Amino acid sequence: MEEVSTLYNEALADFRQNQLDLAVQKLSQVLALDPSFDDAYEALSVILYNQKKYDDAIGWLKKWMALNPDSIMAHTNLSRCYVAKEMIPEAEKEQAEARRLTWKAELKSKKQQMPTINYEQQIERFKQVIALDPKDVLGYFSLATAYLDSGNPRDAADIFEKAVKVEPKHSSSYLGFGLALEQLGDREKAKQIYVQGIRVADEAGDIIPLRKMESRLRILEESG
Repeated sequence: MEEVSTLYNEALADFRQNQLDLAVQKLSQVLALDPSFDDAYEALSVILYNQKKYDDAIGWLKKWMALNPDSIMAHTNLSRCYVAKEMIPEAEKEQAEARRLTWKAELKSKKQQMPTINYEQQIERFKQVIALDPKDVLGYFSLATAYLDSGNPRDAADIFEKAVKVEPKHSSSYLGFGLALEQLGDREKAKQIYVQGIRVADEAGDIIPLRKMESRLRILEESG
């Protein structure tokens, strides 16, 4: 629908010009016309979060989840809102669900034959996510992962490095950063990153990235 697409693009332009209320108004119109527009929910929830309108953001995120309960970003953004409201048990529940859906998606992809993946499309999408919220560590992590999966470890390493600067406690970004450095042949720096990441993962109780980084560090040390 051309009207929906036009309104959505106008809303993003308003956001970039810091006209947040106007962007919210237009994104609300987009969702009134097309309640299944996932990107509009994502953008709207991020803007409302940045405005500290957490209850409004939560309301839209719950509408999104009612239509798309498997949306990883809906659960992730809802967790961030709950953290901001100091509703820690609720935040942890949503974060756990986001992780479960991520693992479910990974398992499903492994069971299927390797599909043709449009990495350029993925990369552009995640760049838009970061443009909406330059402090969104998951946006950086997803963009870096897309670069890594597409065979571009140089850009992957650069973006993973930005991810750990944005959120020094995001253990999965340390794992990705180390893997990218290994592909670039920078074994010493990879070992340094794994050591840092292992400490972060251990403190956070992130068992899966912790074990993977321990394994990669052990292989690098044993192979000289």
